[in-house]
Amino acid sequence: MAVSKHQVRMTAEFTRLRVRKGFGTLEAFRAFVDARENDSMQGTASNAAPTQKQSRVRWVRVNTLGTTLEEQLKTTFSDFHMVHNLADVMKATTSSETTQRLLFVDGHIPNLLAIPRKIDLSETPAYTDGHLIFQDKASCFPASLLDVSSLDGDIIDACAAPGNKTSHLASLLREKESSASGKRRIFAIEKDKARSTTLERMMRWTGADSIVTIRAAKDFTQLDPLTKDWRRVDAILLDPSCSGNGILDRDDGVDLILPEQDRRISKHPLQLAQKPRRRKQPQRPASPSSPDPTRWLASRDDEQKSRLTSLATFQLKLLTHAFRFDSARRVVYSTCSINEIENEQVVINALNSQEAKGQGWEILRREDQSTGLRSWDLRGNLTAFQGAMNNDHLAAELADACIRCPKGGDQGTIGFFAVGFVRAASSRPQRTSVGTPNQVDSEEEWNGFSDEDEKGVE
Repeated sequence: MAVSKHQVRMTAEFTRLRVRKGFGTLEAFRAFVDARENDSMQGTASNAAPTQKQSRVRWVRVNTLGTTLEEQLKTTFSDFHMVHNLADVMKATTSSETTQRLLFVDGHIPNLLAIPRKIDLSETPAYTDGHLIFQDKASCFPASLLDVSSLDGDIIDACAAPGNKTSHLASLLREKESSASGKRRIFAIEKDKARSTTLERMMRWTGADSIVTIRAAKDFTQLDPLTKDWRRVDAILLDPSCSGNGILDRDDGVDLILPEQDRRISKHPLQLAQKPRRRKQPQRPASPSSPDPTRWLASRDDEQKSRLTSLATFQLKLLTHAFRFDSARRVVYSTCSINEIENEQVVINALNSQEAKGQGWEILRREDQSTGLRSWDLRGNLTAFQGAMNNDHLAAELADACIRCPKGGDQGTIGFFAVGFVRAASSRPQRTSVGTPNQVDSEEEWNGFSDEDEKGVE
């Protein structure tokens, strides 16, 4: 009954997936799925190109609020073999009983490790005690880009739940804080009440609760930047809701989820059950005639474009509000999206905003980023900036300042985007005005995805 009710939509989605994967016939797509399933069962690669799922690794951040990298290498990872290339971890062989216990220490993010995806550490004492955090490498970029060691004030995490980035900020702050500068705080803002509870648990589990002050059920855009509460804030991390299409496994295959097997239930000791932040969409009535997938696909494309436009408007609103904090000197914006409209176009619109121009905000150039991030070669979409201005030198500079992570590539990350903004010194001359792409003008807010949703706290 339920299948018949949604036959048109299911048929259209399946057709869309097959076309996007480049298969002209159902038979070819079926052969591809069968081959991938065989590879998964056998743990070996077939003659087909490796899929994104096969290239995944498990990223593990050592939580320095309660331990050290050296201590974990001597204990939890004492029986692992350290390798010097991430590719070795990606190619770790798996038999029916064991997986090669390989370990790679990342060179871009301190205290970050990569191990084969199939190795489960969730039952180890280090994990249950909050000393190890499952966090994708790309998700570690925003806190590193904020570079709290170069600042001396408080920090706002504007869209904080479930708290991976917040706890990362807390560990970096603890490492760099000097007694002479006084006790610095992180203000974690979360609009959703239920997710605020998750955030509180995460801070206790990681030991960040002594550094983090949670403002539960608070909307960042409703905060008054001029109140005394924020007079010591000089850095803001902004990782808002987004389309989430950079997250692996969201649209890379056909998965059948049975009711009795809820994949949102996490093995995390806090039993976090994250829900996608999506607005409920009205059900489409079943068509009395024969299914017409192409007609529905066209409608779906328009709907997706509308959603992205709404998201970009919402993201820009958050970003320009961050620019209004008088004491702020640095803002980092990030998404787990690979869409240009949510990334480069938001950057261009933000730089063209009255808030940026009036208060001297400019992009954080690559040469001013932390050492590890300067060496990350994957950067922003140059054509996006070239299409918005006539200054090729400035376009290249802006693109080079943006950080991109590919979805499921050789770097082993989710798809991700991050960029920093700094308040320019008063003596710095004004830059050439950045051209403006097609402005988004919808004020409708759609609560999209966070990169930490749908996967517990990993």
